[in-house]
Amino acid sequence: MRHIRIMGLCLTALFAVCAMAAASASAEPEFLTKAVVVTGEKIPEAGTLGAAFLEGASGTKITCTGGTSKGEVTGPQTTQNNIATFTGCESGGFKCESGATEGVIVTNVLEGHLGNVTATQPAVRLFPQATGRGTELAAFSCAGGAVPVKVKGSVIGALSGAAGTNPATGKLQKSGKITFAEAKGIQKYVEFIEGPEKGQKEQLESSIGGAAYEKSGQSVITTLKTVPESWELGVTK
Repeated sequence: MRHIRIMGLCLTALFAVCAMAAASASAEPEFLTKAVVVTGEKIPEAGTLGAAFLEGASGTKITCTGGTSKGEVTGPQTTQNNIATFTGCESGGFKCESGATEGVIVTNVLEGHLGNVTATQPAVRLFPQATGRGTELAAFSCAGGAVPVKVKGSVIGALSGAAGTNPATGKLQKSGKITFAEAKGIQKYVEFIEGPEKGQKEQLESSIGGAAYEKSGQSVITTLKTVPESWELGVTK
């Protein structure tokens, strides 16, 4: 079979919601309902993924036509049990899948941390929940299993709808978006500017067919809704 160069897709759909911040002053954004989300609380969300692709620094690319996601907001700056299911996945006309269903890739269970990527833009960093940052987010194969792909690291997506700095000035929403963007294999955001992860740079990397890992950039927009929608969540700036 002709050699195929395929870029691994870090399939991620974030479960971060837009929420108002704590009444106490804080330099970092926080998830809220009508108050700060308490650590250990579980607020479920569901997401709809738009068309997605992951591009490697070498120019290789894998695309997916859409998908779904699910997860939970579990604290003022955390999300857990996040899983994305991407559909219509392929590269160079060859289908890619993580299981028995052609063209369908499912990520590992992911955890998310909330932080700021600019003074007014909150975002969520997603990484493997069980094994932590720098480890494997997804594993799949393309061309009928001929080309194994592994994706590791973490990915940061920007959240829509951020408002205010406390419950009085924030804004609750029934839905929101998280946007992952890249250019030539480099993610738009690779670090937070404050908090415990300040300055810790990390992005996605993919290995194709057992080759060395290369930098990879994810592009996808996910629309998120709480389950039920009456929860209404938000995030501060």
